[in-house]
Amino acid sequence: MNFNKELRILKSEPLLFITLPISFFVLLILKILSPIILIRFGLLHSDRIGHFLINTELFFCEQLIKRKKKNSLDIFYFPTEPCNYQFSKMLRRKILILPKIIIRPFCLISRKLDFFSCHVTGQPSNGDYDVKNLLDKIKTQVKFTKDEIKFGEKQLNKIGIKKNQKIICIAVRDSLYLKKKFPRSKFDYHNHRNEDINNFILSIKYLIKKKYFVIRMGSITKNKVKYSNTNFLDYSQSKFKSDFMDLFISSKSDLFISNNTGVDAFGILFRKPVLHVGSIPIGAISTYSNKIFNTILNHYSLTLKRNLNLSEIFEKNLHLGWTNDFFVKKKIRLVKFKPIEILKFTKETIKIINNKDLFLENKYEKKFKKIYSKNIKKNPETKYFHGKIKSHFLSSFLSSNKNFLK
Repeated sequence: MNFNKELRILKSEPLLFITLPISFFVLLILKILSPIILIRFGLLHSDRIGHFLINTELFFCEQLIKRKKKNSLDIFYFPTEPCNYQFSKMLRRKILILPKIIIRPFCLISRKLDFFSCHVTGQPSNGDYDVKNLLDKIKTQVKFTKDEIKFGEKQLNKIGIKKNQKIICIAVRDSLYLKKKFPRSKFDYHNHRNEDINNFILSIKYLIKKKYFVIRMGSITKNKVKYSNTNFLDYSQSKFKSDFMDLFISSKSDLFISNNTGVDAFGILFRKPVLHVGSIPIGAISTYSNKIFNTILNHYSLTLKRNLNLSEIFEKNLHLGWTNDFFVKKKIRLVKFKPIEILKFTKETIKIINNKDLFLENKYEKKFKKIYSKNIKKNPETKYFHGKIKSHFLSSFLSSNKNFLK
């Protein structure tokens, strides 16, 4: 058994030398009492917004399906300072959360020793992947209070959003957030996922012409938007920015447009349609809901001097490439979309949503799903990420990349 991880934890948290032995003996007593009352301990992934929102929400949904036993008590803790305090506030209204110093040793022991595994909670089946397709079946499990709703509505009015005006949120990943939040860590391996917000200006202009109010989401962003309009707000660099408004604006939105970043978890939490501009890695894209609209970045082979088709991406084991270095070593260049292409994706998504055609499939995506499902079955390691494949694959992407459907 490798104890390197455990040693690192003990060195970084010396108080555990005292709390772990005490917690061990308490757990022995709780184990004996478990037929009468089962007390379980869990952590909430509070450091990164995507995991904080979606892992937690999926756990709640799975508990509803399982119908938790009446003689059980779940106790949670935040391993880090919550990355969104409003969400942590909403969670405290729903579940019991105690200080880390008390609950962490119980968690460490029960997760490490199988004998105490019945005392583990807080873990959804597949992380932030909805393989049971629950988010389409179950309503959002966290709620605003009446006072919070009143305050949020006032803030929307101050922003300049008219009553009943539809809202589109755009969240584009760049490198600045992680650099600021985690200065001691290196995140260069995510560079292939970064994008310039200004490539979305054509889409922003189109949406404003369609009478939407467009909001650029985020808390720390690198590039300023080179565009201004009374129906556009760069919220990420505005005075209205707050943990509360991150959630409230998202709850009122009609669509989230993103390049597959953690911020779109706000839209997913509130069951909003999400357009993913450039879904990667292809073997782990979001497929759980018909409210997800996927487009795939072309994989250009520097060796073959052409874009690879869907089956080739799987055959060459590129389907679970998570890092920039991975693609560099494989001599693959991920081709980013041009602004005019992003505009086409936006138009198609808006049309589908407005026509309420969420259950209809175009001929291209039918073919795509057939090939995709076949490759998923051939590669069992991808099954962790998928349940029933329900998401849309836009014809505006597939029809202009017909070679991709092979």
